[in-house]
Amino acid sequence: NWLVLMDAWTSPIEGKPGTSTYSPRLFISKIGSGIWDTLEPPTKAYVKTLYADSLGIYVGTYNSEVIEYNPEKKEWTNLNVKSSKDSLWYHIYGIHRFGGKLIVSMAGYDEILGYHAKVFLQNNSGWQELQIPRVRKDIYNESLTDPLYFVDAIELGKNLYVCTIDGVWKLDGSTLSWTELPKFPKMRWNSDNYDVYAVQDLIVYKDNLIAVDGTNDRVYQWDGANNWVALDSVITPTRITADGDTSYFTYNNSLLHISDIATDGKHLFISGDNPCPKVYMGDYGEPYGNILKGWRKIKLGWCKEGEGCVSTNATYSLDIIGDTIYAAAWEGLFKMPLSDLDTAIAGEKDYREIE
Repeated sequence: NWLVLMDAWTSPIEGKPGTSTYSPRLFISKIGSGIWDTLEPPTKAYVKTLYADSLGIYVGTYNSEVIEYNPEKKEWTNLNVKSSKDSLWYHIYGIHRFGGKLIVSMAGYDEILGYHAKVFLQNNSGWQELQIPRVRKDIYNESLTDPLYFVDAIELGKNLYVCTIDGVWKLDGSTLSWTELPKFPKMRWNSDNYDVYAVQDLIVYKDNLIAVDGTNDRVYQWDGANNWVALDSVITPTRITADGDTSYFTYNNSLLHISDIATDGKHLFISGDNPCPKVYMGDYGEPYGNILKGWRKIKLGWCKEGEGCVSTNATYSLDIIGDTIYAAAWEGLFKMPLSDLDTAIAGEKDYREIE
């Protein structure tokens, strides 16, 4: 029933003329009302993350706070995730739902302890701290690690899959133990065994786990066994150069700098470094059939022939609410009825032109 937005506002830093810090603002609107109200959490800390689902609206701050907002009652409740005995400073990176309960990922830095992180799962008596593994953070040295923290996550079956700075990890719903999934395929020449692949986003699409490789801007589908299958890239045969290095030639048909991925259950959408989103054509169906590794731009509502696009640079957050797709850009929030999708992609190319 509600739309909630977090913008990219910045504020001046006190005592440091000419400098500013990230201080996003929150806005809320009842769907169909056309009226936006400002949300002001009861905290002096800046907002770090926003999570909303059918059960509530949740805000994470730079000061270890997770605060719930009830839009019907217009009431805020501090969920007191971090223990008052913990004197360390944390940023709230991720808030998600797992098994009907909230799960929170927080991390911070201390000059003596270095990077530290915690993951809490809500239970009937409060919050349970989960044991977390360490993940690689350096592209050349596997011994350099940080404790696991995540921004995005998705539940599939009885497990939670999370995005980390180095690959996808699975939290088992029965044992609450962590397992690292195999790495994404290597796409860069002269890559070694310990390349770090940051995960940009995860989603469940037609009962399959879909991941965005944030290092190489590619979209993969997990086969449930040991392989990530690229949905958007065509790879030519490997070439061995004179000095023995292995080179890969990869043509990516989705978007560069992928920001977000979303689905209405029938189609897969992405946003990124383009004025308009794209839709996956690999299993689109009628009236266009299925075009393996194809992606088409959605220009209707965003772009007009001879006039350009209302979003001039990139699209960021994507959401499907009911029968409407919403896309956020610097210029504002845009929407399009999903019933217009067939028309919106008519005449668009399935593959990027290769120069």
